Amino acid sequence: MLASEVVRSKALSTVMFKKLKKKILKRSCREVSRLISDMQERPLGWWDRTLLKAHLNICDNCVQFEEQVKFMSRAMGKWKSYSDEP
Repeated sequence: MLASEVVRSKALSTVMFKKLKKKILKRSCREVSRLISDMQERPLGWWDRTLLKAHLNICDNCVQFEEQVKFMSRAMGKWKSYSDEP
C-alpha cells in the first residue's frame, strides 16, 4: 500500500466514524421521550437503553421528563393500592 492510500484510508475511516457517532448520539428529544414512556410498559433492548443513556447524559430536559414519568408511575401505583383497600 502506498502512503497516500494509507492516508486516504485513515481519513475515510475517520469520516465514517464521525458520521456513525453523530447518527448514534443524535436522537431527538421526541424519540427519547417515546423510549422513556415505553420503558414504563416494557423492558427496553440493550441498544435502546444505550441510546437513552447517551442522550440523558447531554440533555437536562429529558432527564427532568424521565423523573416526572417515574414520579407519576409511583404516584399511580400508590393510588391504585389505596383505591383497592376496602
